[in-house]
Amino acid sequence: MARIVNYSDEVHIDKMKKVIPDKLRNVLVIYEITNQCPKTWDDYLKLLMQAYKALYPDKVQGAIFSLEANIEKSGGKKDPDVMEIDEIHKKEEKNL
Repeated sequence: MARIVNYSDEVHIDKMKKVIPDKLRNVLVIYEITNQCPKTWDDYLKLLMQAYKALYPDKVQGAIFSLEANIEKSGGKKDPDVMEIDEIHKKEEKNL
């Protein structure tokens, strides 16, 4: 989304700093003090993601799009609305 709007990276980074959790903001202090804070939006996001994964490993264990993650989230039951992409491709191949 950041690339769609015509704002500079500094504007995005400044806005992000205002909404990230305190723990994550505290991690960035050392980068800011040593003048090593990323200046580009992409590099800044990469740093935030690495720090977030280190601070909250329990929240980043699963996968968003995997079938196993969806089954686990639904209490062991397969979500009837989940689309099985591989099965669709197999059906298409059979029909050809």
